[in-house]
Amino acid sequence: MKPLILLSLLLLLIGCKTSTSYTNNLDGKELAKKKCSMCHNLDMPPKFSENEKAPPFFTITAHLKDWIKASTSTEARNKFIEFVSTYPLNPSLDKAYCDKSSLKKYGLMPSLKGQVTKDELIAIANFMYNTYDQKALMEYLQEQARLSKLPLYKQVLETHDCKLCHNNPKVAPSFAKIGKRYANDIKIIKESILNGSHDKWRDYHVSMHGYKDISPKKLDAIAKWIIKEGQKAK
Repeated sequence: MKPLILLSLLLLLIGCKTSTSYTNNLDGKELAKKKCSMCHNLDMPPKFSENEKAPPFFTITAHLKDWIKASTSTEARNKFIEFVSTYPLNPSLDKAYCDKSSLKKYGLMPSLKGQVTKDELIAIANFMYNTYDQKALMEYLQEQARLSKLPLYKQVLETHDCKLCHNNPKVAPSFAKIGKRYANDIKIIKESILNGSHDKWRDYHVSMHGYKDISPKKLDAIAKWIIKEGQKAK
């Protein structure tokens, strides 16, 4: 029995050493931004351009999930990660999953050997597999459709963290207080939203960061709504 036990342990140890790990603690999203975004669009839903250097990550991920054959979901994921973590280091026509039209449009990708490690590619592959799929795209589009039906000021409130502070009297002044103070100066409200605010209220000392991503129309709508909240409080 002892020799058999020793042999089993030896085989187990050998197997552990030679098995491939498809996970690590690296941040795949940040690595993708740093290593891949100069050529690939990372947006979800994807954005396409006539002058793009390479296909968007969503397109790559969706196609690979369709083209890679596997009998189980675990096998499919592992094959996906193995491909994404090795192909960029040694790209070739015989290994490529791309259709002929895509290869003609984009050409064969250059080797990234020396620019990215396999561990980094494993993290990027996990990020791609978890982020870009049809279900996630449909959920995103449904949420965008729901938001588009709301008034512009409500769209701002739901997509930013305004309520987190301004609904807490210990953290920031209420929308009504702001509306009352700046009822005749909507410009100050807009500037504070865009560029942030600090030390404008004696009883509140938490700095507010700016929201430069808010469009002019939405900015105008949320500022006017804040003033209306002030008028209601009179």
